[in-house]
Amino acid sequence: MTNATQSRFQKSCARVGINQTAAASAWEILAASYSGSYRHYHNLTHLDRMLSHMDRLALHSDAIELAIWFHDAIYDPLARDNEAGSAELFTECFGKLITPSLGQEVPRLILATDPKRPRSGEGDENLLVDIDLSILGSLPEEYEQYRTDIRKEYAIVPAPDFIKGRISVLEKFLLHPIFVTEKFAGLEAQARINIQREIELLRS
Repeated sequence: MTNATQSRFQKSCARVGINQTAAASAWEILAASYSGSYRHYHNLTHLDRMLSHMDRLALHSDAIELAIWFHDAIYDPLARDNEAGSAELFTECFGKLITPSLGQEVPRLILATDPKRPRSGEGDENLLVDIDLSILGSLPEEYEQYRTDIRKEYAIVPAPDFIKGRISVLEKFLLHPIFVTEKFAGLEAQARINIQREIELLRS
C-alpha cells in the first residue's frame, strides 16, 4: 500500500490548514475504522486504489481527496445511513478547522457516494463516484476478489437473501451508464461484462 498512508493523509490535511494534532487524531479514528475485522473490501486498500486513480489523473482537488479518506469511514453493511454518518464524522473532526466552503464541499461529495442517491450531474461528484466504482471495470481476476470480499462483508446475511439483494443491486447498475465521466468511460464495457457474469454466477 503506497497511497493510503498516514503521511499522505497528514499532507492532505496540512494543505487545507488542519493542524498536525487534529490530523493525527483523525488518522487514529480512520485507521481503526478502515481496519475493522469485517472490512474485507471497504478498507484502506479500497482507499489506496481510489487515491492511485487521483494520482494517475493528476487530479488536484483537496475536497475530493478528503472525501475519499472519509467516504467509508462509517460502514455497516446492513445500515442505510453510512454516507451520512461518514459526512458527520468529517464535520466533527475538521468542521471548525477549515474554510466554510470546504466544510460544505467535502460532506456534499461524501454524500454523493451513497448508491441510493441518483447522480446529481455535478462534475466533481460524478468524478468521485466514478473513482469509487472503478473496481467494477477491473480485470476479471481483480473483480473476482472484489466479489468474494463483498460476500464476506455480508456474511451475516443468509445466502438466498444475499443473492436476491445482490442481483437487484447489480441489475440497477446495468440500467444506465455506470461511468459518466470521460476519464472512466473506457471501463464501461469491462464493467458490464463483470457484472453480467456475476449475475449469472449468482443465479446458477
